[in-house]
Amino acid sequence: MKLNTSIVALSFAAVLTGCNEADQSQRINTVGWYLDHRDELAAALNTCGDNPGEFAKTPNCINANEARNKITVQEMEDALK
Repeated sequence: MKLNTSIVALSFAAVLTGCNEADQSQRINTVGWYLDHRDELAAALNTCGDNPGEFAKTPNCINANEARNKITVQEMEDALK
């Protein structure tokens, strides 16, 4: 019985470790980060636009779209000066 419990515990730990690695591979960037990294912003907007059904509600797509909105507003304000 102890052996079965140990195997289950080790298996569970291995699964959790795998989940943790997957989470770290997808870094969530802030709106400010996207404002400072325009090439990555363009890439994120392309990815989000190519498959909005899968990506539209992800934090990176939300933040990239917000950064694009801020840039658009700033450009409009600058044009009116």
